[in-house]
Amino acid sequence: MKMINETAIVTGSTSGIGKKIAELFLKEGCKVAICSRNETNVNRTVTEFKNQFGDSVIGMPCDVSDPVAVKNFIDKTIEAFGSVRILVANAGVNLTYGPFQYLPLDQVNSDAHKIIGTNLIGVLDSISAVLPQMIKQKYGRIISLSGGGADRPMENMTIYSASKGGVVAFSRCLAKELDKTENDIKINIFQPGMIFTNLYNAKLIEAWKDKELYDAEMDLLKKYAMTDVEKSSMAVIPYALPTCKDNGKDFRGFPLAKMIRGFMKVSKEMKRINST
Repeated sequence: MKMINETAIVTGSTSGIGKKIAELFLKEGCKVAICSRNETNVNRTVTEFKNQFGDSVIGMPCDVSDPVAVKNFIDKTIEAFGSVRILVANAGVNLTYGPFQYLPLDQVNSDAHKIIGTNLIGVLDSISAVLPQMIKQKYGRIISLSGGGADRPMENMTIYSASKGGVVAFSRCLAKELDKTENDIKINIFQPGMIFTNLYNAKLIEAWKDKELYDAEMDLLKKYAMTDVEKSSMAVIPYALPTCKDNGKDFRGFPLAKMIRGFMKVSKEMKRINST
């Protein structure tokens, strides 16, 4: 096992990518603290993991956009494990899917506060809260999560993409700062690819697209373009280990060429469906 004696926090870890990363860390011998906003989901996931991994896992509800809650979660983790050597700042949310022009001003404002609050401010909160411990121990591995539209234009998820673009910019800037210290603290940026998670439960703007067509497109994306969650999440492990020397690097959990080919197939099939 590669991660014996390691201690980690994975935010947003009761479902999807975060849960799979937590599970992989536990299989490698790491002690892991999990969290999400929903206490029921936390308790269910902790019970599930304890049945497999015993006392190597703890969890508590935490809204990462609330700095008090984040600080409490970090403190409880240090109290339980004695350290936090790894942070995976995974917690993320999306609320709507469709063109920005269809969103009224009040919804834009509401969605932006929730999405940016979790996806960007939540990352800043989590890293800010854990850095003092990492500086104290002169060691740390931080993985932030990129997302669709963060580094190139992407339609129909504009607010989400803006939040993830902020995460990428922040992570690269922080990496430059960490390079100037003598501490062995690294931050790298994970691009998981298209994975069918709760992010795809975002509300479709039906004034823009018919629900049946949207569902057909989703089915094609699952078939041709989406990445297996375990295969993608495995890419995180090398960046969480002491042997990682990269800092400020974007790394993928998917083969880019395969995804591009998948999108081409989806586009071809959707043109056929639309023409019938």
